[in-house]
Amino acid sequence: MRAVSIALCAVTMLIGALETVWAGEVPPVGASVGELLELARRMNPELAAASLERDAARARVDGSDGWPDPKFQITFDDISRNDAGWPSRTAIYKYTLIQEVPGWGKRQTKREIAEAGHREAEGQLQERMAEVVMRVKSAYADYHRVHLSMDATSELIQVMRALVELARVRYAQGMGGQSEATSAEAERGAMSAELARMEKERHRIRARLNALVNRSPDAPLVEHPQMRPIPAEEALRFVPLLERAMGSNPGLKMSQARLEGAQGEKRLAGKNWLPDFELGFGLVDRKDEGMKDGFEAMLNLNLPVVTGWRRAGEREAEAKTGAAQERWNAARLQLESSLREALLSLEEARLVEKSADEVLLPQARVAVRSSLKGYETGITEASMVLDAVQRLKKFQIERLKAQFDQQVRLAEIERLVGGDL
Repeated sequence: MRAVSIALCAVTMLIGALETVWAGEVPPVGASVGELLELARRMNPELAAASLERDAARARVDGSDGWPDPKFQITFDDISRNDAGWPSRTAIYKYTLIQEVPGWGKRQTKREIAEAGHREAEGQLQERMAEVVMRVKSAYADYHRVHLSMDATSELIQVMRALVELARVRYAQGMGGQSEATSAEAERGAMSAELARMEKERHRIRARLNALVNRSPDAPLVEHPQMRPIPAEEALRFVPLLERAMGSNPGLKMSQARLEGAQGEKRLAGKNWLPDFELGFGLVDRKDEGMKDGFEAMLNLNLPVVTGWRRAGEREAEAKTGAAQERWNAARLQLESSLREALLSLEEARLVEKSADEVLLPQARVAVRSSLKGYETGITEASMVLDAVQRLKKFQIERLKAQFDQQVRLAEIERLVGGDL
């Protein structure tokens, strides 16, 4: 019976999915940030372009150490002249195959330079992926923040409705002024307008998220997303995270690959002082009677006596290596600074949220209830209720901002260390 029940559930889900497809509806996504990240890795056009650039760099590696094309040479020797002085008869034909041979490890050095370029392209792909992942995580956190803000504002609107009704009753009974009802009604209207603004903001964030996963701006997302938990403090220590980032940060990897490529170009510039060779082997076809056919071999090499362009190439390679080294040093310092700043900002936001949860929000809610009860019994004024509602609203905003800041800083830290915590 259990197996039958499972089969019936599966069939029901399949029928529902088919009906959705047949109806032309796009199913909502975004129940978790992981679902959106998976879509972004497969569908984001920026990542697709970076992946193709990485493949192009890989192709350059495959052809970087190839041999030059061989040459086939035909030589006509011992050409006699006729009575008119024109060429008449060729006595010797030579058929020679010539192969250029780059000397002294130049092919290997060119391959090392191309491999460094491939590692740089791979690092660029990883950096773009980390950037897209951080943008998805941040936008998803913003989407969650707006939903929680709308829920909190709706709760406060209910409080203001109760205050408006009490103010109207008190005014009808001659116990309060008309200004109390109008002030409460104005505050409720302002909150309703803010709720409408949040709805528009939610649509803008949804369009941003859909663009990151290559979907239509109006494609549906799950209405109440679930946020990722913030790691414990033990997992957010600076020294272990810096050690991890030094080995896996995409930007640092890219700078390191660029430095290795510049060092390879410097070695190649030094090897340009060494000669290249040409090896040849040929057949000799003699047409005169009594002359035997034979073979010939040849060895050519260039003489590196022109120094101007070689010295200029060495100076250029030296400067490029120094620039790449300085960029690597700058990237390392920036990594340390950004990681430290992100950790401190996350800890600050964590403390703000803790203070709001443990002290500020409970007291503010008690103040709203007590002031509303006091206004109902005539002990307090409507202004005290409005002040209590404003304080509650302020603390709610601070708490939501702290939660959002933690998610953004966590996403930034994960980008810096090259992976999820």
